[in-house]
Amino acid sequence: MARVTGLWVYQTLGQRPDPEAAARRAQQHGIKWLTGQAIEGETVLDRDWLRGMRRATREHNMRLAVHGFIGRPQPRPIAEAKAMAKAIDIAEADFAIVDAEIQYEHATGPVSQQFVDAYRGLKPGFPTYFSSFGRPKFHSSLNWAAWASGEFRGMPQAYENLNAEHLKPSQCVDDWARFFEREQIRPTLGCFAEHGEPHLPIPRLVQSVRDVPGLRFNVFHHGTVTTAELAALAAVE
Repeated sequence: MARVTGLWVYQTLGQRPDPEAAARRAQQHGIKWLTGQAIEGETVLDRDWLRGMRRATREHNMRLAVHGFIGRPQPRPIAEAKAMAKAIDIAEADFAIVDAEIQYEHATGPVSQQFVDAYRGLKPGFPTYFSSFGRPKFHSSLNWAAWASGEFRGMPQAYENLNAEHLKPSQCVDDWARFFEREQIRPTLGCFAEHGEPHLPIPRLVQSVRDVPGLRFNVFHHGTVTTAELAALAAVE
């Protein structure tokens, strides 16, 4: 069984992709689910595009998640929880991914707990992942326990391409397992170049998955991952 099963798709990073083209490309490389960018902060983004993603994934027998970065420009946890719940309904999503990073880490007040409480009041039991920094040990002011106690599953940003010393997927999984059930952790691979750091060499990218046996992975993101990377990752079992 393929180990790399998911791909993040954005509607605000560069040109908005055609849902059918994104789904077709992903399916050709063994991807089983796409996550469509649905909110930013408390704003629900293009609803017709989300519906198009739902149609395309169904036509290609794929699952669809919705995701969004919360906290922009500043945390509004209750409004953001409502926006995410709305996006789930619009897209008829199978699951969701909530991405909270520096804004939630540096906020005053119990913003993580407020989001979790509001969201679970709207979507009790709905399968939802928490995406954030690769290593909780370096971001202790973020309330990791609030997300875990709200039955969010762990999705570490294991961007070894940005920090080869500290963000190997194996390191991120071990760190996140202090809060989240290890068997349900789904690391996100960084297939992009940023801050002067290039893509990981493909052999190392593949090995980073093999270093974490038993777990499935996903890729950030559709606009930067190369065909060669997708092909190599599709062969990892």
